[in-house]
Amino acid sequence: MPDNPAHMPEPPPPATGTRTAPPPAIDRIDLRLLELLAEDGRMPVATLAARCGVSRANAYSRMQRLREAGVISGFSVRVAHERLGLGLTALILLSFRQPAWRELRAQIATWPEVEYCAYISGEYDAVVQVRVRDVETLRDVVLERLQSLPDVRSTQTIFVLDEVVRRPLVLP
Repeated sequence: MPDNPAHMPEPPPPATGTRTAPPPAIDRIDLRLLELLAEDGRMPVATLAARCGVSRANAYSRMQRLREAGVISGFSVRVAHERLGLGLTALILLSFRQPAWRELRAQIATWPEVEYCAYISGEYDAVVQVRVRDVETLRDVVLERLQSLPDVRSTQTIFVLDEVVRRPLVLP
């Protein structure tokens, strides 16, 4: 058994078109495991177990169960974007012709500047979060790429001045 959760194999993705299983029963130890992994996704299973007050085997089997149930879908790294030269963050609200959502979704997903995209309710149809080096790059994303798409009706760009809360995970 690997001691480092980052080296555990990824579970297979759920089959498309199938009903999702009900969420697994989650207890306080499972929640603590998730909290600790959110702090450090590379924490060894032995350390997780000790900090949760359970055996290493118990911690490992709980992690496996959470992965198989799709609660844990992977492990990632948190990056200081400004240290990579990506000091400008913006939210872009999009309004588009409804039949085009699938095509737009596929296209926007390929843009490396896009960190997050979601379809939303209300006046706009989607919100896109981008991280870029400068205003010129943002201009390219908004004016040259987004607004040149034939099915995009309008955009509204909002500059992020300060990220107040950015949690790696929200627990019930």
